[in-house]
Amino acid sequence: SRGAWLVGVPASLLFVAAMRGRRALALAVAALLVMAGGLLLAVGPGRLVSLLDTSEGTTFFRLQLWQSSLSMLGDHPLLGVGPDNFLYAYRSRYVLPTAWEEFNLSHPHNFVLDFWLRLGLPGLLIALGLLAGFFRRGWRLYRRGGALSLLALGLMGGMVNFAAHGLVDNAFFLVDMAFVFMMMLALVQSERDREARR
Repeated sequence: SRGAWLVGVPASLLFVAAMRGRRALALAVAALLVMAGGLLLAVGPGRLVSLLDTSEGTTFFRLQLWQSSLSMLGDHPLLGVGPDNFLYAYRSRYVLPTAWEEFNLSHPHNFVLDFWLRLGLPGLLIALGLLAGFFRRGWRLYRRGGALSLLALGLMGGMVNFAAHGLVDNAFFLVDMAFVFMMMLALVQSERDREARR
């Protein structure tokens, strides 16, 4: 999706570069500026402006969807609406009249809202705890140096991409995405366990 390319890739590139030091960060910023300039030349300024237009198009519908999702959360703050019930709740009560064209959406296009609405506040807290634990373990592996350092850096960069993309699109509740998320968690944990046994 465009969210993965326009939000996730730059976020993960900046994260990895920042972990490698100021010079790497400066090079990453320069590379992103060159890529943004190339993208602007390739698609033209009109297309970029349309992505930022909040009065129509994808951005407009996403903002309407998030507003509806927040209303849904207001009515179900503790337990959410349950797994795979977003579509039914959304189209029966929460879809805004201005967003009628996007009537059959099955998720809120935001991983925080998605976890909260599907699994309730406890589910969201567990998800955030998993992310915090992942980065804590990844950071420890990274600081040890060696080949594991590069693996940890790559996995953390991938998770930053996952989370950044998840702010604007579906990021977990599809089999392939959940598999990648859990695989990244497992790889960091398994390397940490292997290091502890040495």
